[in-house]
Amino acid sequence: MKTLFIGQNAIYVKSLASTNTYASELLRQIALSEGSLIYTFEQEKGRGQRGNSWESDPNKNVTLSLVLQPQFLHPKDQFLLTKITALAVADLMAEILQSHGVSHQISIKWPNDIYVNDKKIAGILIENYLRETTIQQAIVGVGINVNQEVFHSTTNAIALFSLCHKTIDLQHCIDLFCECFEARYLQLKANKLKQLDEAYLSLLYRLNEWNTYRTPAQQVFEGNIKGVSEIGKLQVELISGEIKEFDLKEIVFV
Repeated sequence: MKTLFIGQNAIYVKSLASTNTYASELLRQIALSEGSLIYTFEQEKGRGQRGNSWESDPNKNVTLSLVLQPQFLHPKDQFLLTKITALAVADLMAEILQSHGVSHQISIKWPNDIYVNDKKIAGILIENYLRETTIQQAIVGVGINVNQEVFHSTTNAIALFSLCHKTIDLQHCIDLFCECFEARYLQLKANKLKQLDEAYLSLLYRLNEWNTYRTPAQQVFEGNIKGVSEIGKLQVELISGEIKEFDLKEIVFV
């Protein structure tokens, strides 16, 4: 693994309910260095956004968590961690697919699902621990569909195996992800926010496209995604021309 600190302290556990939960429990017992990696190839109760579960067959996919100490970030800037993690997964996808000569369209479905050719290939769950004006610690959880061929809980998932028609080495995926993540994290530490914003926006799913959306109250409307605010709200243009911002549970893609 060609990194300075991300993944250098690696903790492998044969089977876990959730890497994020394990990382959280571990942090209550011992101090973990910045960039510590917890991973398993057999995650039984992976968690996603909105309380969703993450389906992963044993020894088929990558499920990991990184422990960060991003104390240089103010709590209002915590979406930046989501942004760089999504970009790191997209970077990983691009490198693997290009190395196998696979044509692809990688996108980031707000706020933090990674799509390839309109199907979900990875998801992110970040849990931040705040103290006054800083993010004291963060646990960055990532699930990547690698070699799983059949998904039982959704028809909208895809794995690298189906795209590359070849079994992908799981450890290689983890090593490569750590390298991609460190590069993006160092960009963030160097305050290169414009470059990160431009990269994220360039991959934003359905950007500048009119599509149908729904609110939890079942109100259906036409909208055109224009971007994401600094605090991570989705900015959608309405038919009236108004730009409205939506939080995580306030809009559903139809």
